[in-house]
Amino acid sequence: MVGEGFCSPSAKHACMIGRQDPGVVVRAERPPSIWRAVLFSVILAPFHTYWLIHLEIVRGTGFSSTVSLFFNVILTLVVLVGINVPLRRFAPRHALTRAELIVVYIMLSLVTCLCSIDMMKPLICLMPYAREYATPENRWEQLFFRHLPQQWIVSDPAAVRAYYEGGTTSYRAEFVQAWLSPVLLWVGFIVVLTFVMLCLNVLIRRRWMDHERLTYPVALLPFELTEPSGGFYRQRVMWIGFAAAGLYDLFNGLHSLWPVVPALNMQNFYLHPYIRVSPWDAIGWTPLTLFPFVVGMGFLLPIELLMSFWVFFCVWKLESVAAHSFGLPLGRHQWPFLDEQALGCYMAIVAFALYAMRHHLRDVLRECLSARSGVHPGDPFSYRTAFWGAAIGFAVLVVFLIQAGMPVWASVAFFVLYYLIALCITRMRAQFGPPVHDLHFVGPDQTLTSVLGARAFSPRSLTALTYLYWFNRAYRSHPMPHQMETLKMCRRAEIIPRGIAVSMVIAILVGALAHFWSYLHIAYSLGAARKMVGWGTYGYAREAFGRLENWLTAPSSPNPQIIGAILWGFVSTLGLMGLQARVVWLPLHPLGYAISNGWSAHWTYSSLFVAWTLKAVISRYWGHKGYLNALPFFFGLILGEFVVGGLWTVVGTVTGLPTFSFWRG
Repeated sequence: MVGEGFCSPSAKHACMIGRQDPGVVVRAERPPSIWRAVLFSVILAPFHTYWLIHLEIVRGTGFSSTVSLFFNVILTLVVLVGINVPLRRFAPRHALTRAELIVVYIMLSLVTCLCSIDMMKPLICLMPYAREYATPENRWEQLFFRHLPQQWIVSDPAAVRAYYEGGTTSYRAEFVQAWLSPVLLWVGFIVVLTFVMLCLNVLIRRRWMDHERLTYPVALLPFELTEPSGGFYRQRVMWIGFAAAGLYDLFNGLHSLWPVVPALNMQNFYLHPYIRVSPWDAIGWTPLTLFPFVVGMGFLLPIELLMSFWVFFCVWKLESVAAHSFGLPLGRHQWPFLDEQALGCYMAIVAFALYAMRHHLRDVLRECLSARSGVHPGDPFSYRTAFWGAAIGFAVLVVFLIQAGMPVWASVAFFVLYYLIALCITRMRAQFGPPVHDLHFVGPDQTLTSVLGARAFSPRSLTALTYLYWFNRAYRSHPMPHQMETLKMCRRAEIIPRGIAVSMVIAILVGALAHFWSYLHIAYSLGAARKMVGWGTYGYAREAFGRLENWLTAPSSPNPQIIGAILWGFVSTLGLMGLQARVVWLPLHPLGYAISNGWSAHWTYSSLFVAWTLKAVISRYWGHKGYLNALPFFFGLILGEFVVGGLWTVVGTVTGLPTFSFWRG
């Protein structure tokens, strides 16, 4: 089993996740209320959104939101734990309890999900773009302006021009009026979108958490950081790992300010410039990097998944080489259709997961329809509430698209496909906890128009799909797995999750509003087209509207090559699952096939190779005991890089200096 051997270092080899009953090993205090932590998180949320926008958009460094574990939230949690130490001793009534620390972590993680480079930043990028960049040459006014969903966008020319030019303030009455209505509409959409995810998590939680005993590796480090006895911080091996990663980032940070200090940077080497012989030059952009925190997170993964990741990464590259050798056109949505194959892998994984829990889903449906639907331990509300919450929320989302011009069937198909992808990502994170999972450019908007052809949609529907690109371009910072990991942390710490569910909804609401405020405050000051140089200020919208222009000027028919690539990924993944079930020694896992393609995989494959090598050697020569003894060291690698590297981002944000960025993915 995957969960075997994954143990808490502070519990001295007592397994916290895996086969043992969640919440039994570690017993934390159960405070009467968590609302102090909720208020504290609401106060911190605007600071985090402001910080993230400066990192990812203004400075273009420190992309916290593109990995499974957010360094800005871990750094905040460490600071709070440090403040808590003297408070526990001298003013215990004012110290935060473990439950409150977990609530802060949960809420700030969800705020970071929303404010990420893959969610709300592209949304704000899309809202004013068409009005500003329509020209006589591109003929956008004639192509699709009459189809624009006016309630979704900002159309006031003065507000749009000031947004891109800067040098003013977003608090002028006419600017507030231009943005207020679409902002409130999108905030409501985001709350409903994520509430449906929470309801789905409640419906499947018991199956994955209590019956299958999935491991939830991403949740382990923050859980250990909040351990009341402080045993995690008394491990020498952990501090050795912390020092190794921290010194690495310290020297690189000093080098960025004073070049006379020697650098230890292992992020700037690339393989592709040295491979110029055809067809091998088709491997394309291939960095060779080493990130200590990725090594640390990789050590938590099963050996077969680590091996599968770098093996299948090489397979993806060889597919490009093979396609190039046959003279086939290479590129996005072209040979070898890597993203489409990955989508097929995702669909196979979620189909298998749903089939495996078919009996659980049948029992859930019966309980929802019965008169005796109570709240199970570990759930924030009953199955009946979750079922009707998901159903009503789904209907609201469908109506949202219908009023923008999409037909009922397309609206339903869009959200069915979206939530299937969300379920797959949540399953991946619950079972294995991969450091990255992006799945670029094959969201429901792209998949439906590729499989059915753009001709199957009206121009108004295609325009509406364009404005849904913001949460479907990539899935690196998806809220749904964070919600499920929240329920797991509450289960382990024996926290009653009813108030936690409310805190998650509050985090989404406050995070969305805070992000709009922070982004617009910065944009109207600096200028979205001037000093905000990140891709999220214009690049996402350029992709989306360029695609819309192609749809309208050259509408496509169903693409049999893309359909074939999706089916190939689906069938290949099912075949790997079948082989793994029958050939127990097979070292390749189908999840490695699914997640080893994409932008983030390029940045992490070499670090995960190092993690695989270290874990294989330790397991081979020192066994399970050696693994347990080494585990704190790798937690230290994660923590050291997140703390020291994260502090460099704070220094850069406050001073404006070009400080070291420890993560570029």
